[in-house]
Amino acid sequence: MSVLRTTAVDPVSGQTAVAPRVLVADANEDTRVRRYAQLTAAGCDVSVARTGFEAIVKASCQIPTLIMLDDSLGEDEAEKTRRLLATCPVTSHIRVVRLTTGRRVPRRTLTRLRRAV
Repeated sequence: MSVLRTTAVDPVSGQTAVAPRVLVADANEDTRVRRYAQLTAAGCDVSVARTGFEAIVKASCQIPTLIMLDDSLGEDEAEKTRRLLATCPVTSHIRVVRLTTGRRVPRRTLTRLRRAV
């Protein structure tokens, strides 16, 4: 199965770089939009999910580099989603980060994603 990735050409080296794919699962539309903008500005290929179930389906199909689960999903749904992602053979290798409701993506996470390009 091939997975489409966004690519960019480095103007200095001329090498092609693959943008890291990030999946953001967030029940709050305002923070979903802000995080989408923040991550795309950092050079990421971003997709969003509104529920834990949608996150599981998208993660299985898109195979992101990183999955971010917001606490707005609810404690039980976020934990259940994380557990299912960890046990699924297709998604078990993907790093999952929990985000506090309403907060921006942590600077450390953005730095790691930029280095992954």
